[in-house]
Amino acid sequence: MKLLGITDLHGNRRTLAEILDKAGAVDVVLLGGDITNFGTPREAGELADVAGSLGARVLAVAGNCDSAAIDERLVELGVSVAGRGAIIGNVGFHGIPAMPPWIPHMYHFTEDELAAMLAAGHARIDPAARRRVVLSHAPPRARRVDRTRLWRHVGSTALAEFIDRTQPELVLCGHIHEARGVERMGRTIVVNCGAAAAGSYALVELDPELRVELGRT
Repeated sequence: MKLLGITDLHGNRRTLAEILDKAGAVDVVLLGGDITNFGTPREAGELADVAGSLGARVLAVAGNCDSAAIDERLVELGVSVAGRGAIIGNVGFHGIPAMPPWIPHMYHFTEDELAAMLAAGHARIDPAARRRVVLSHAPPRARRVDRTRLWRHVGSTALAEFIDRTQPELVLCGHIHEARGVERMGRTIVVNCGAAAAGSYALVELDPELRVELGRT
């Protein structure tokens, strides 16, 4: 199975089309939040449609620059994995949206709320799925992939604790544009896909073994 991770698109349709063209054939497109730049549910739906226009399955979570209304729209479209689970083949996907409280007036949840969503999604896919993938807008806390250019760690402690406890195979995240990269947490590979608005994305091959390629248009 081949996955395309796209985070922090911030409404850039032209770059989305370029990423899809550059990435080629994939099985699943994972939209990891900040799909819009404080946009509308309609815009988010249109971008999700574009993401699936080449035939790939689309799964998504909202980001801090999205909104609760966009979260609801993703549920209506059947692509949301925020506090939910989806199983494709033998791979289970679940996720969390938004971010922990950080900057006022952005879409966020408390760490307890994020932990509850992680547990709810995990319960829906385990033990039905042999392999597990978490899609999160925010990275796990206190890692290279959550460090801002001011050297502040602003990721989610709930996600970090969930990874330590359950060891999913893969976590795809974004949020901190400058912290793009790949990091290992035990058996878990964590990928900060970077800012899709600037042409960044991640390709992940799950078979026969997990391989990550960070790409750019």
